[in-house]
Amino acid sequence: MSGSSLESRLLPATSDLESYKDAWGFIEYIEGELFEISLETLGVANKVARKAGMKVGAIILGHKIPEEILRELIYRGADYVIYADHPELEHYNPIAYTEVLYQMIERYRPWALFFMADDLGRDLGPKVAYRATTGMAADCIDFDVEDFEFKLAGKTYKNLLAQIRPAAIWIAKIFTPRHRPQISGVRPGYFKPPPRDPNRRGDIIRFDPLIPEEAKRFRVVKVEKLPEEKDPLREAELIVSLGMGITRRPGGEPDPVKAFEMAKELAEYIAKKLGVKTALGASRALIHAELKELEGKITHDMQVGQTGKAVSPKIYIAAGISGAIQHKVGMQSSENIIAINIDPNAPIFEIATHIINEDLYTAIPKIIEALKKRLGE
Repeated sequence: MSGSSLESRLLPATSDLESYKDAWGFIEYIEGELFEISLETLGVANKVARKAGMKVGAIILGHKIPEEILRELIYRGADYVIYADHPELEHYNPIAYTEVLYQMIERYRPWALFFMADDLGRDLGPKVAYRATTGMAADCIDFDVEDFEFKLAGKTYKNLLAQIRPAAIWIAKIFTPRHRPQISGVRPGYFKPPPRDPNRRGDIIRFDPLIPEEAKRFRVVKVEKLPEEKDPLREAELIVSLGMGITRRPGGEPDPVKAFEMAKELAEYIAKKLGVKTALGASRALIHAELKELEGKITHDMQVGQTGKAVSPKIYIAAGISGAIQHKVGMQSSENIIAINIDPNAPIFEIATHIINEDLYTAIPKIIEALKKRLGE
């Protein structure tokens, strides 16, 4: 199929692609509360905007938004803030939010727009993409700026957003070559907001939206706030995770309960002596193995990885975890990764900052003993 005949079957491309500039992060501000996790979109926007030679915009909708909130977004990495303040935007109104964001896109023409892949972002992002006649890549874990050769159309598109996300056992790279903005959902936990800098300066721009009449039919009749659930894994500064390596012990009988107790002892010792938050994690393989002896000890809320939780502690200890891609995507943004595995070719070693090529049954006790000596015990 020739490039011209293929393109005739595609949706019409966005006109004047080169006029679309800057990377936007959508900031969630609902009922007077700034959702801190949405600041991760500014981390993504900064990464790609700097490489593409563009600016970072923070987009926020709400009612009676305090000036200090707007200024805070500048401190947290935005070069400018565009905000819409209207009574219809106080609560999340999907009709109003979609239309207002579309109006902003039409006015300012962003190159990329990032939503958090949380409940709000998963609902709003696709609606905005549909309204703007563009695409959206969901649950992305990384981004880059690259050229893309569209072989079927016989064209190379320059300076595109590479949207990277897990796809079964692979990592997929998604491009939106012919439409703008390039819209993505950012999986929580994979990016940190830029560090706060109160010396940063930027523009704060008020946008006066036109609220469609149909949006005014939407009414919030009751708001019930659920108690905030603490998540030890996401709050932890150090995580000790176990994998199927606990079921193998060269030269001896494996004892999964003993392995669990050793990992627990290590985490609790560090928490007690160093005063840091620690937690235990597990690989998907270990969770799904449902070892009878670990019933009630290894639970689903401990799962780290593609279908579990994304974590980024200061120290991640992977004990007996081979390092399948599904696990790595959930912890590879950790500052330090200590990998303990008896297999010298374990994939986890590819991303580890510290490698211990040893049986976890001997390695963990050695770590505990070394810590005790270091701390004078």
